[in-house]
Amino acid sequence: MAVEVFIPKMSDHMETGEIIEWLVHEGDAVEAGQGIVEIMTDKAAAEIEAPATGIVKGIRPGAEKGAVLAVGETIAFIAKRDEDVPVPPLIRPEEVSVVQSEPDVQKSADNMPDITPVARRMAEQLGIDTSELRGSGPGGRIQKEDIVVYSKKQTDISAPPHRALASPAARRRARELGVDITLVQGTGPDCLVREVDVNAYRESVAEYSEKRPAEEAFEYIDISPVQKTTGIRMLESVRSAPQFSLSLSADMEKLLLIREMIMDRIQAKTGRRLSITALLIKIVAVSLSKCPRVNSSFEDGRLRVYRDVNIGVAVGSTDGLVVPVVRNADKKSITDINGELRGFEEKSKGMKFKGADLAGGHFTLTNLGMYGIEQFNAIVNPPQSAILAVGKIMQVPAGAADGSIVLRKKINLTLGVDHRCLDGMQGADFLGLIKRIIEKPDIFFVY
Repeated sequence: MAVEVFIPKMSDHMETGEIIEWLVHEGDAVEAGQGIVEIMTDKAAAEIEAPATGIVKGIRPGAEKGAVLAVGETIAFIAKRDEDVPVPPLIRPEEVSVVQSEPDVQKSADNMPDITPVARRMAEQLGIDTSELRGSGPGGRIQKEDIVVYSKKQTDISAPPHRALASPAARRRARELGVDITLVQGTGPDCLVREVDVNAYRESVAEYSEKRPAEEAFEYIDISPVQKTTGIRMLESVRSAPQFSLSLSADMEKLLLIREMIMDRIQAKTGRRLSITALLIKIVAVSLSKCPRVNSSFEDGRLRVYRDVNIGVAVGSTDGLVVPVVRNADKKSITDINGELRGFEEKSKGMKFKGADLAGGHFTLTNLGMYGIEQFNAIVNPPQSAILAVGKIMQVPAGAADGSIVLRKKINLTLGVDHRCLDGMQGADFLGLIKRIIEKPDIFFVY
């Protein structure tokens, strides 16, 4: 029996997926688990795998690069070679649900399209109706150049085949200034273009080009779908969840000593130097297993407390921030965790994550210490209850047992908390446990 290939729900917030590229063709033989199509989710690019072994059939008409389909939509089938499959309906552009950010779809109060102030004024002066005009800027935003091009096209369409009605002085002045006289609106008898009209037109163009207003002294840079989604989710988080932060510093001397002791062994096994992040993921995992209330989310007035300890780790790239998940981190060795982080870094270079990489996180750790950040507050990643922000390791003065002042390597930790899940004392207990394990780590680790 034919098996459907459909757009899967790869995260709690995913509603649509955009097809990036088909990795197979109609009639190709595939194995179960083989990647067959690459899509852009709300978080990253991911491959949809073949749900069975067989032949790719019935690729849906219109399911091509750039098509955006809702979660659950069928896009193909895996079937036996001699098996017939249903023919899904054509995907029509007007039926596709395109996810846009607020600026891309914002309209002005008078139902005009999104347009720069300069372009609006120029359109009004030239009597151009912009309601049906599609701009070349981000999200179809109408810019000054669009008005100029449209005005010229309209002039070319409506102008009579004979030359524009203009005085000799106007034509001579137009040649001197490099002005297309067909674009100048005449104010003389029978709309005769006069020299004064050419001068006025040239001054109006100079206002928008040579003396460009301050509001146009910028450029637009498109952001990736991942960055758009991250922004929307973080805005949702601060709007819906009462959040507070707790901070403290922890002495890293013993943990760094252990790191040096086991570095060569773990690097030989994983091909990657043992990172501070890997150590902290293990420490957080141990702490979550001892403080299960933190390993939760707020739902319908009560807490959902998870049995599995799945920790998301923020990974940055040029395309945006993603949070792949280390599953059952409390049961994994540091070597295993370090190896997974290496895999995440490789996948982030092309955003080649699978749905399983990004789903199911119950707590997030974000480390900006490698960028020189000493301390920061992070926004809780909904629907999780907390997030740990980690700063750089710094040498700071500290009092020794003999009363002298010595330099110690310390790290700043800031716990962001959803107040609906945890109060200040519960958050402080959890953060304090992390500090104690960092400062006395030797009995907690399986290397």
